[in-house]
Amino acid sequence: MENNTGPGKKETYTYEEVRSMIASAIMDRAKYLAAFYKVMPRDEFDKWAKKALWGYGERKVARTKGEHGKVKTFSDIMLAINGVNNTCAGTNTVELINEEKAVIHFNHKCAMVQGWEDMGLAKDEVKYLCDIACYGDYAHADGLGLKCSFSYTSADGAHELCELVVEKK
Repeated sequence: MENNTGPGKKETYTYEEVRSMIASAIMDRAKYLAAFYKVMPRDEFDKWAKKALWGYGERKVARTKGEHGKVKTFSDIMLAINGVNNTCAGTNTVELINEEKAVIHFNHKCAMVQGWEDMGLAKDEVKYLCDIACYGDYAHADGLGLKCSFSYTSADGAHELCELVVEKK
């Protein structure tokens, strides 16, 4: 088989190398969102960003395997997605309180927050953009008959981790 990796590329990568590449891509995604935030009137950005990300979350519902209305299903999805999103080693945890409630701890600062901080955005701007970015997760949960909300995030400046509560509606 011909080597099509190109100059400077490898055929195989370690988990940490891939994790670093994905974190960089997520930081770029965060910077795209912030670029729109910086050039749009705040009320327009708020309206359209929430609408767009909610729609994105609704589309994720169709790809969700597992039973709708199951806290564990959504928690497992969030761990799988955010295990890579977090730029440090994955020590994320789910505490299943019961069949109707779970608490997820993402135990390191996410790449999106790091991207916004790298841009020099103020803490309140980072917190705001974090909330906007979460609309995709909120819609995903909603479409599965669940609700989710963050007790706190690494964007608030007081925590290095995020705590997400998932509950049955």
